[in-house]
Amino acid sequence: MSESPRTPPRRPAPALGSSTRSPGTPWRRKTPPKRTQGVKPRSSKFSEGKISDNLKRLLRLEFEPDPWQAQMISKVLRGYDSIFCAGTGYGKSLVFQGLAVLGGKKKVVIVKEAESKGIKAVMINEDNSRTAALWTTARTEAQMIYISPEMAQSESFAKLWKDHRFRDRLQAVIIDEAHCVDERGAEDFRGHYRRLSTLRHYTGHEIPFVACTATCSTSTFDVLWDTLSFGLRPFWGIDVGADRPNLLFVTRALRNPQNPLPDFLNILPTNITNAPQAAEIPKSIIYIDSEPGCHDMKAQIRKCLPAHLRDTVYAFPSGASEAAKKLAWERFRSGRYRILCATDAAGVGCNVPDIRYIVILKCPRSLSVVAQRWGRAGRHRTTQAVCLLLVPQWAFRPPPVASQIAVQAVQRLRQSSTKVKPESK
Repeated sequence: MSESPRTPPRRPAPALGSSTRSPGTPWRRKTPPKRTQGVKPRSSKFSEGKISDNLKRLLRLEFEPDPWQAQMISKVLRGYDSIFCAGTGYGKSLVFQGLAVLGGKKKVVIVKEAESKGIKAVMINEDNSRTAALWTTARTEAQMIYISPEMAQSESFAKLWKDHRFRDRLQAVIIDEAHCVDERGAEDFRGHYRRLSTLRHYTGHEIPFVACTATCSTSTFDVLWDTLSFGLRPFWGIDVGADRPNLLFVTRALRNPQNPLPDFLNILPTNITNAPQAAEIPKSIIYIDSEPGCHDMKAQIRKCLPAHLRDTVYAFPSGASEAAKKLAWERFRSGRYRILCATDAAGVGCNVPDIRYIVILKCPRSLSVVAQRWGRAGRHRTTQAVCLLLVPQWAFRPPPVASQIAVQAVQRLRQSSTKVKPESK
């Protein structure tokens, strides 16, 4: 008679830390790694002090970089995805330039000019996209490439993305003015902003994406997080703030809705009839919501000026070509243009340090728009500037009380030096 089956005896559990292991015992969990997966380990070359010293040496800086700038560069060089929020004039462009010169053989894809710092930079847009030499430079030599979302997702640029030699040189993809992803990313208006995550199909998860802006509400942050596919690899963010003590903010009722010029005419010199020099007209941007309004305001302001100064007022509408916009910024920066009548087109690409007046007519669609426009004033931290918001009477609850604060501010600015200060960070 055969024996009945028996349960095999239990094996004694191995002692904790013992190398012996029962065949039926699952593997114990491994010790977690000491560093974050997907990023380079800490080393002396990524220290903030070392990065600051290298920035001053390679970019020939005459000032000390802020700690947050060195910290941000360090994180991106190590491979972190990032979002950083810093007010206009705080020095975001130094982060871009630092990544270009400190990334070794790898370079940066961004949307900023950098030729003045000795960095090899190219801009690819619809006006020059058929130039073969430009694509060759972008593929093999350029340290910085700045493009629009539409160009980044075009068939022409797809050939560059698919070239492994170009991808091997890529240090980071940076989305400058990232609030535009939220404000302009509707399907019927520049929908390519909301499809920027498709670029990760080319870059994989080795290349960090960085979003930077001066205004980032909670809803905008959520849109950026989803649109750029953050959270799939190591992430680091910082909010530097937007404190601008050199700016005076004034909001008052618009008294002449049909012809707003008299409401801010006092920004012009008081001796305008005595044939002043162009330099006596403070650099100013008048923000208007429509292109026809820009041209109308330009014509009205020119009528108030002597004949030899009328060409200092220029209309800057969104419909202008990229070449025309670039030329307008160059002339505004040099002082040939003193007043721009503009839509939001006079926001992206603005790097003029000595703007003394920003005037916004009527109610913008959001506080973020107000902050972005006002932020163009006084980019150099020692330039005193006035930011004026003129809104309809119905926007005030209760009705506004008459105030002389704006007049006093204008008088104070007129007494200050008109000498142009050195360029900001």
